[in-house]
Amino acid sequence: MTTGTLVGALGIASTLAFCAIAALTIRDWLATRDASRMYLALAIGCLGGVSILGQVAKLLGAWFAGLNSVLGITIFLGSGLALLLFRDSVIPLARRTRRLVILVVAVTAVLEVGVALGGTGTPKPLQLVGLLAFVVVWSGCVGEPSVRLWLAARRRTAVQRARMQALGLGYLSIIAILLAAIVASLFGPNPVVRIGLAFSSLLIVPLLYAGFVPPVWLRRAWRESEEAKFRQATHDILLYASDRPTLAKRALDWAVRLSGAEAGYFRSHDTIIATLALPPDEVASLEATIRRAASRDVVPLGGRPPRTAIIAPLEEADAAMILIGGPFTPVFGTDERAWLQHYAALVTTGLDRVRLVGELEKKVSEVTERTRQLEAANDELGAFSYSVSHDLRAPLRAVNGYASILLEDFSSSLSEEGVGFLKRVKENGEHMGHLIDDLLAFSRLGRQALRLQPVHTRGIVDRAIDLLAPAIEGRQVDLVIGDLPDCDSDPALLEQVFINLIGNAVKYSRKREGARIEVGATAGDAGGTGTGVGLAIVQRIVNRHGGRIWAEGKVNQGATFYFTLNSGGAQWQQSMAA
Repeated sequence: MTTGTLVGALGIASTLAFCAIAALTIRDWLATRDASRMYLALAIGCLGGVSILGQVAKLLGAWFAGLNSVLGITIFLGSGLALLLFRDSVIPLARRTRRLVILVVAVTAVLEVGVALGGTGTPKPLQLVGLLAFVVVWSGCVGEPSVRLWLAARRRTAVQRARMQALGLGYLSIIAILLAAIVASLFGPNPVVRIGLAFSSLLIVPLLYAGFVPPVWLRRAWRESEEAKFRQATHDILLYASDRPTLAKRALDWAVRLSGAEAGYFRSHDTIIATLALPPDEVASLEATIRRAASRDVVPLGGRPPRTAIIAPLEEADAAMILIGGPFTPVFGTDERAWLQHYAALVTTGLDRVRLVGELEKKVSEVTERTRQLEAANDELGAFSYSVSHDLRAPLRAVNGYASILLEDFSSSLSEEGVGFLKRVKENGEHMGHLIDDLLAFSRLGRQALRLQPVHTRGIVDRAIDLLAPAIEGRQVDLVIGDLPDCDSDPALLEQVFINLIGNAVKYSRKREGARIEVGATAGDAGGTGTGVGLAIVQRIVNRHGGRIWAEGKVNQGATFYFTLNSGGAQWQQSMAA
């Protein structure tokens, strides 16, 4: 392959690459209609146009050379001016300076066109002046913004920094290639230099591509250094913010740090709940401007240098994070704006967590207060029960005492009917005493702590039968105790269960001869009287053990009571034969 063929192929590749970058940049400008993007599109578009003219000139030959020189010089100077105007759109020049630069570029273009039209007849000194003017003016238009971009990039986020540095380095490289080409032309044609310059032009393309329209994978690679910070921010706002203002403050702080913004504030329902680097009066002015912009997510704020507000609405009604960005944010901050929308969704999740935690704490506080009130009520109930039982027992003891005296000492003076009445008085007095005892036991169950422990059930039943021995003595009762597994329960309460169930069985079967009682069930109602509280006590004890109690029976055929204790998994049965 000859030198000319290789240089030509490299030139075509460079032309196609410049045109592709220009097309993508123009597409971005058409999507936003932003002035800054328009100047960038003009800058890269003019470079692409110059490259196309060079390829066309090779095809059309010598007759197109003059027109190519005129158009190429004009468009090339236009690319430099467009980049300087981009700089002016983000970091404004003084009005006089801007006018002077435009005038100088126009004069230089006229001079260069005149030199080009004059051809070889143009005096050498004028050609040299034109060449120097062209190099100095274009390099100045391109070099100053490139250096500005490079210096400003140091304070930006990873993606913005990389894009701005790539763009600045790309244009500075074009200046270097331009100067190298001029110097090389002074020494005559050299194949190695031609190939080197062609390769260098092609190597600039990736820098410009990364600066103008970097692909998603490249932006993601640039952001890897900030992913750890993003995870820390997410962890911070989702787990450690204790209340709404604290979460808003932390979320805003992380958003400003990770997006490269300069300041910001957090708004919720027309209330500013957090600010960063903004005085209150400026927040009010910004809020009024942003409200007038309706649903836009990027709002130009003007000023010198110009600022931009980026709005990240939250899913919560009328809540948003507003970040105040610098002049480069609308152009180079597209990734940060997309990231901010994702971050806002996480902040919404954090706000939901804070709200739920707050509601939970409120409910816990309410439950705690109600528990305290219930405990106080139980204490009052206990005191009331003790007082009532004491007050009831005093007259009851008097009634029982006098009835006993009358039966023992004066029964001979009374008629048989009178003695019967006295016996009923005494029996009902004793029944009333049992009723009071049962009521006290029932009321104590609600206040007595449940103390679960391994229990030898047979021992519990034996103690219950011993306590009931006076009631069984003198009767024909077939008491059968089966195999009883051990369980986990409160021994005192379980003993009360068996006392009540067996006691009821003994009591309700006293009019039957040959009664049969099996541990695990109570007898059905056989006509005897009782307080009715015993089974209520049993039910409460069983419920406190996580179990349940039920009964099966037929009239005059006895009954079977079942109960379970979930703490030990045992199921008990006690029955009385009819």
